[in-house]
Amino acid sequence: MVDRFRSRQLERYFVPTLLLVALGSVIISLLIGLQQSVWFDEAYSVLIAKRSALDIIHYVSLDAHPPFYYLLLKVWASVFGWSELALRVLSAVAMGGAIVLGGLLVKRMFGVRAALMAIPFVALCPLLLRYGFEIRMYSLASLIGIAATYVLVIARETKTRSVEWKLYALYAMLLALGMYTHYFFVFVGVTHLVWLTWQAWRDKKPLLGTPWCIALVGAGVLFLPWMPVLVSQLSNGTTTTVLQAMTVDTIVGIVSFAFLYQPAWLLDSYGTVIVLFVIATVGLLSVRAFKKASKKERDYLCLLALYLLIPVALIALGSLVRPLYTERYVSHVMLGAMLLVGVVVSYSAKKLSSRTGLASLLLYVVLLLGVAQLAVSGNTNYQRLQKPAAAQAAAQLKPCGHDTTILAADPYVAIELSYYLSSCEIRFYSPTDNLKGGYAPLANSALRIADPSTELTHSTKIQYVYDGKPRLTMPTNMVQIGHDTHGELAIDTFVAG
Repeated sequence: MVDRFRSRQLERYFVPTLLLVALGSVIISLLIGLQQSVWFDEAYSVLIAKRSALDIIHYVSLDAHPPFYYLLLKVWASVFGWSELALRVLSAVAMGGAIVLGGLLVKRMFGVRAALMAIPFVALCPLLLRYGFEIRMYSLASLIGIAATYVLVIARETKTRSVEWKLYALYAMLLALGMYTHYFFVFVGVTHLVWLTWQAWRDKKPLLGTPWCIALVGAGVLFLPWMPVLVSQLSNGTTTTVLQAMTVDTIVGIVSFAFLYQPAWLLDSYGTVIVLFVIATVGLLSVRAFKKASKKERDYLCLLALYLLIPVALIALGSLVRPLYTERYVSHVMLGAMLLVGVVVSYSAKKLSSRTGLASLLLYVVLLLGVAQLAVSGNTNYQRLQKPAAAQAAAQLKPCGHDTTILAADPYVAIELSYYLSSCEIRFYSPTDNLKGGYAPLANSALRIADPSTELTHSTKIQYVYDGKPRLTMPTNMVQIGHDTHGELAIDTFVAG
């Protein structure tokens, strides 16, 4: 009787609890995000989204991503404005929606108790919080991915044929939409394919002609119009220089980012012990959960496990040929992994006095440490070893007087400054007009400077912005009167002598 009453109470308050936790996660993400400076990738998102829809598709085709996020950002900003808060809210809302759908998915697969234990692992995951405030497509990909998985699970369970086909049609559209959002979203479709194929093989059921097989093919057909662009992007030479091969350190780094928001190479002795504790505890709890689970629950445990394992395996294989991103490019599948952690905890953590119960509680504590670390490190770019500071540099450069020339050392710095100095004329150095990839919007720009020493001789004042060391020569009539630093950016001020 008591257990039945508790079960009814959990059911009654589940949705309000789920919404409150998701809202809390959104607020935490935004509170951290609004303390960060918009950096190059984010400024590029805004720069592209301010163009017309046709221009968005054109410039994105010259870079390394599909167009849906930029088009959505344009529509969103047209309604809510271009403030940093409004732009970050889009990503945060997508993350909150992913948390809600993740909770509903786990409830459907494992019950309300497992869902309530899984939600905090997603809501407090530092990696998800980090990309929950990023003005990029990663949290949107998380939302679409978990939505597609949720629809797939419902479609697999429905008994009405007409409803089943409608659900698979929606599933196909979600998969295609995910591919139009981020190319690495293909991992979600491959994960589903592997999971469904394994089930069909185990149960000796046909593959071809099944609704899910048709849906997967349909998703590919929907993406076909963009395939020529994808092929051209793979060979357009826009690959960044901060890609990395998949190694043991990278794999450990996925865990350390998810729980502590630290790359593996920055872990000290304490951090290493914590990461090893997380790996060992989750591994042990996963084995215990699999033993206790029913056949149907085991299938779902495998689905959640494959949600991260398949992408990691594919990235590892792909990096043998060409280095690939890992941290941000697996963020959209990290949600499934964190749901798995919460589910396996729910199988073992019935009593906090037990060893597994205590270990499970410590996993929550580790996440809180990770959130604190994220609040300190913010949007530090660990590949470039830089903390973005365009906002601070731009504050010094304002107001933009007609007698002052703002000179960015390269297109990267120019674009990074562009969000905060949207009403200013930012000149930039580039030896060539043939700018590609993320720099394509600046190609053939009248603001390009090929030789500052000869082209800026009539300037009254030059504020030269660069990262690293100064690489340009100013006109001989200019005298340096100031040097200021803001994080990775430096500003040298020159006036006519």
